[in-house]
Formats: sequence, C-alpha cells, structure tokens
Amino acid sequence: MVQSMGGLSGRRILIAEDEALLAMALEDLLRDAGCEDFAIAGRVEDALESIRTQRPDLATLDLDLHGQHSFAVADALDDGGVPFVIVSGCKPDVVPARHRARPYIGKPFQPADLLQTLCNLLAPSTVPGLK
Repeated sequence: MVQSMGGLSGRRILIAEDEALLAMALEDLLRDAGCEDFAIAGRVEDALESIRTQRPDLATLDLDLHGQHSFAVADALDDGGVPFVIVSGCKPDVVPARHRARPYIGKPFQPADLLQTLCNLLAPSTVPGLK
C-alpha cells in the first residue's frame, strides 16, 4: 500500500494505456496515493475524447496504444496545459521533438518513481500558473 501523496490527492488522472492489467494496476497505485477521479483510455481516440470532455489534471501516456502512436494525445495534453509523463516500452528516441523534454519512464518501472514524477509535475515551480 502506498502512502497518500499530498500533491496527488483529489486529482483527476488520465491513464492512456492499452494493457488492461497495467492500466488497472496504475489506477490502484494512484488511488492509494490519493487520486480520486480516473479516465482510462486504451485507444488514441478514447484518450482524445477524455481530454475534450473531462479535462484531466495530469496524465500518464503510453506511446503505443493498440499499435497507434499516441503523439496526437501528447499534443492535445500539451495544448490544454495538462502535465503528463510518458510511460512506455518504446524507446525514448521515438518521442517527437515537441515532447522530448517531458518526463519519460520506461517499462517496467518502479511505482515510487512514477508517483514522484507525477508529484514533481504538480509542483508550483514546474507548472505555469499553479501556486
């Protein structure tokens, strides 16, 4: 069980992940850390719809969703000012130049690394306008 992490408490999270077991594990991990509202999207079009209709506070993004690159999802998150971390088994060099500065966590990963990265994304010094 993960101790609640203050920065994640009550946050709305988009989990863009096509592996159902991993998506459920991420949801459990984030719920234990205090997140309360989740959208899980296994396809690019579902993730884009979730961004349009439920604006998340932050997101985890797999680069390959059912064989389709999720670069359009990364663009939509960025355009909407939604911080995100790339969590992928793809090599980091496939990330478009626009998103290469984003946090990248390779699969498999340590849960604590993901939680710390998400908290860092919500720190006032890293998110413009957040105080």
